[in-house]
Amino acid sequence: MNTSEATRIFKNIYIADDKTFEEKGEAILEVMGMETHNGITKEEMLNVIRWLWNQCFYIGGGRQ
Repeated sequence: MNTSEATRIFKNIYIADDKTFEEKGEAILEVMGMETHNGITKEEMLNVIRWLWNQCFYIGGGRQ
C-alpha cells in the first residue's frame, strides 16, 4: 500500500467501508511510519483513535 492510499483510508477510517479490517490496520501502520503528519488533522487522528478503541473496548469500559 502506498502512502497516498494509506492516508486516504486513514482520513476516512469510518467511511472506507470497502476496505477490510486488515487493510485499515495496514493504512494506520503506514501513516504511523510517516516522517511528518502535517496533512492530517487532529480530528482525523482522533477518529482513528476512536475507531481503534471500538475494536478493543466497549464504550463505558471493559474489554470485549
